[in-house]
Amino acid sequence: MPIPTGIQVLDSRLDGGLPEGSLVCVYANPLSMPEAFLYNFSSVRKTYYFTTSRPSEYVRDSMIKMGFNSDVEFIDVFSEYYLKDKQFTIDDPYRDTRIFDFVGEVLNRLSERCAGCIIVVDSFSFFLNLNVSKGLKEWLLMKLYNMSKFLRNLIYIYVMKDVHPAKITNLVIDVSDVVFDLDVEKIGDKVYRRLSIPKIRGRTPFIDTFRYYVREGVVIDTSRDIA
Repeated sequence: MPIPTGIQVLDSRLDGGLPEGSLVCVYANPLSMPEAFLYNFSSVRKTYYFTTSRPSEYVRDSMIKMGFNSDVEFIDVFSEYYLKDKQFTIDDPYRDTRIFDFVGEVLNRLSERCAGCIIVVDSFSFFLNLNVSKGLKEWLLMKLYNMSKFLRNLIYIYVMKDVHPAKITNLVIDVSDVVFDLDVEKIGDKVYRRLSIPKIRGRTPFIDTFRYYVREGVVIDTSRDIA
């Protein structure tokens, strides 16, 4: 059975949602408002949301302001990495490796109690940018991939466009079962956001590009408005 994305315009085109047991890469330009998609994905069922770019309380505030009051439990990777006794710390040569240990332990606990839940990693780019071996990054990627299959859930990982070397980006896209491609484009004096889903493993991909905007957390298809 497909699992809904929480975005009506997508679910109607995807015959109800995405295949269960999928690792989904949200490959996005930050200007395309990927957080709106991640929040919608979190609204479908119980979600464990990993925050890396800011403390979890600020992400929760953003969700509420956009109209989401979902069953979300946060894993605050940001504070675990950047803060010690509520103070920023940068002079720690081992924290890059330790954060993988922390996330691995959390994922092990989740694997015992979150069958059918949603997991969101916002963002996976944080881990790809850390000063650790390529093997450790691959380990985390494959752990998430295997968890999606074992738990038969959807795991979303947000990867920023034009940030990482092509080799690591291509690896993530190759392993992922589904790829959302979010970007922005300028037509005349206007800027439009666009989405395509060029990869859905085991199904015909949704290769058409549609343009959209976000209003109060709702993703609205505007393709027909700018023929």
